[in-house]
Parts: sequence; C-alpha cells; structure tokens
Amino acid sequence: MNEKARKYVDMFRQVKIASAATVDEDGHPHSRIINIMIASDEGMYIVTSAGKPFYEQLVQSGEIALSAMCPDCQSLKFEGGIKKVGKEWLEKVFVDNPGMNEVYPGETRLILDAFLIYEGSGEWFDLLHHPINRETFSYGTEEVRAGFQIMDNCIGCGSCINVCPQGCISEGIPFHIEAEHCLHCGACREVCPADAVRKLH
Repeated sequence: MNEKARKYVDMFRQVKIASAATVDEDGHPHSRIINIMIASDEGMYIVTSAGKPFYEQLVQSGEIALSAMCPDCQSLKFEGGIKKVGKEWLEKVFVDNPGMNEVYPGETRLILDAFLIYEGSGEWFDLLHHPINRETFSYGTEEVRAGFQIMDNCIGCGSCINVCPQGCISEGIPFHIEAEHCLHCGACREVCPADAVRKLH
C-alpha cells in the first residue's frame, strides 16, 4: 500500500464509524453503520456475526462500499473487494477494540468473523474551503479517475469557464479542468458547443 492510500485508510480507522453498503442476492441495496476495527498495510478489517444478512451479502458478493464523515466535515468514501479471514484476526480486533468484550464477552465472540477489505479505490472530499478539494486513492487495484476532462476538439470558446461553480477551469489548448477542485457537477459538459467534455467515470 502506498503512502497516500495508507493515510486515508488510517483516517477511516480514526473516524472508525462508517456506513457500509452491500447488495443482496436480488440486487437490492442495504446499508448499515459499522466500525473500522483495524487499519494496516493489507487494508481495513471489520467484523460481523454469521447470523446477519450483512455477513451473507459480504460472502456472496465479495464487495463493499464505505462512506464516513470526518469531524471537520471532510468526507471519505471507498469501494472495494472484501474477504473473510482467519479467526486469529478476530483476536487482534478484540485487542485493538477492548469495548467489544462488553458486547461479545468470553466465547460468545466466536460467532463473529473478521473480514479484510483487501483492495479498492476511494476519495477524500473537502467541502469546507473554496475551491473545494478532493483526492483519490487506491490499494490493490488501479486508481479510479472520476469527473470530467476537456478533449482535443475544444474550440476555446470559454463557455465552460463561465459556468464552473468552483472556477477550476483554465484556458489552454485544450482548456483544462483542475481535477482536485472539480465538483463533478457536469455544468461544463452541458454548455460545451463542441461536445468536447468527456465524463471519466
């Protein structure tokens, strides 16, 4: 895991409380609040019990989506692959999260399994400042580029600059969108007379 990804994985652990989304076997979405129990170079570890639909959905799909809000109103999101790991990780979870002993005392913890979010991509997003800031990260897979890009058929008319709410488009050949400040609103694409703005993801 590179330094940038580890920074945001650690941030997920610091926030600890996240919304976790999955889909069931019929493709219906489900969301619940979970705790990020461990952050490491391998990824993020969570636990859940075998009797919960969440458990079944993790095993069946092998995928999870997380979102969390930092105390200073910066948001985190992540989408990736997840797999069940050995019981030794359950013991590590209880060492790092002693409050779990009150919820699952003694041998009752054995109904739980630990899961590792072993790969995926995410984004940190700061709405508190102008222009806004965002940064993508990934581990175990390629980084996903989202937002918009102005292509070579740009005619330099400036229509996109006039409608950008964050003022993050600059002149050039072609014009350029500063991805780290883009809201992904799509206003530039809506007004471009040359159809030169491409959606990336």
